Amino acid sequence: MTTFISSIIIFSLVIIIHELGHFWAAKSVGITVHEFSLGMGPEIKSIQKGETKYSIKLFPIGGYVKMEGEDDDSFSEDSFNSKSILSRLKVIVMGPIMNFGLAILIFVLVIGFYGINGNIIEEIDPSLNEYKAGLREGDEIVKINNDNVNYWDEIQDKISLNKEGYNITVERNNELKIFYVPHNYRYMIGISPEVVDENYTNEIGFIDETMPAFEAGLRNGDKIISINNVEAVEWERIRELINESDGNPISIKVLRDEGNLTFNVVPDNQISLAYYTQVEKSFFDIVLGSLHKTLYYIKLMFRFIVMLIGGEVGSEAIAGPVGIISMIGQAADLGLYPLLNLAAFISINLGFVNLLPIPALDGSRIMFLIIEKIRGKRIPPDKEGYIHFVGFVLLIALMFFVLYNDIIRLMR
Repeated sequence: MTTFISSIIIFSLVIIIHELGHFWAAKSVGITVHEFSLGMGPEIKSIQKGETKYSIKLFPIGGYVKMEGEDDDSFSEDSFNSKSILSRLKVIVMGPIMNFGLAILIFVLVIGFYGINGNIIEEIDPSLNEYKAGLREGDEIVKINNDNVNYWDEIQDKISLNKEGYNITVERNNELKIFYVPHNYRYMIGISPEVVDENYTNEIGFIDETMPAFEAGLRNGDKIISINNVEAVEWERIRELINESDGNPISIKVLRDEGNLTFNVVPDNQISLAYYTQVEKSFFDIVLGSLHKTLYYIKLMFRFIVMLIGGEVGSEAIAGPVGIISMIGQAADLGLYPLLNLAAFISINLGFVNLLPIPALDGSRIMFLIIEKIRGKRIPPDKEGYIHFVGFVLLIALMFFVLYNDIIRLMR
């Protein structure tokens, strides 16, 4: 029930904000809006207020604003077609802009309450390479190689791009120091513990669906009993046994629904950092951190598109509504902090995807406006509408394909 309620709230919020952007922009330039719809499919409830019908549809997987002349050849004074290129551009881009604005607002709340990990080292493991290279608690990390960094996710991102090691510049006592740090590696399977009263338990609280544990069959809520027949009910012991595997298959026994199950998992060898940075909550960090996290996620999406086109990731990496609902459920189980972060990410994702130049999405309408500006005349509305219709059909087909992948992934 928590997953269902959380999913409805998040989906509805990001869609309403997106469509409100289009709606407000259309009203501001004098375009008649016939319908403001939340959801798709059969109508559940509608209210007519003035010239606009406000409706709720059965499936909360989309929404739309139906404007006069948007997809037909109407050129009346109050139609989309009769407005200038600049006015039409404003109407189109305000949807994605509102999604980015919503993400920034969510991050402002998150950082205001929980803070954001900055670039000052708070704790460091003296047994690992960073300490041996010369890093100490209190060092302010300024650069990774030649790139400036301000926050923890930037630090992790820059470090992960280097195969063997990295140069790190820190400020210590108003003096810059540069160290070379060879990577630490640790074997992982992609699980995190359930936290009770600020203590780690042997129950899996979060599982990364891209990592070996999920692929092997482990799930949230499983309680780890032993690894390779060695009792492991304390989380530090679980980590030790996984890391000591040297990449060889391990046998993990768990308690699930009053019964014991055993899974064979092959750990991944991944970069491990020896330090953590302190949490910042200043007004400066709230403002700058919110903008940073929004831009950071947008950059990651650009990178994902490049990897998808280049074949570095496959279609299994794309999640549809069912996959997103599953992620929302996991985030809701972990608490408000991850749930809010996921809501911001989904809002950014919706804004970003809509700006892609794909027929039926906002990005393709922007492309038509650019073509119109270059040509000096508009492509006939009926032809443009036909292209958007074909694109819509293809998007529906893609959605069913992704939905199929989601269901297969969950069945596994």
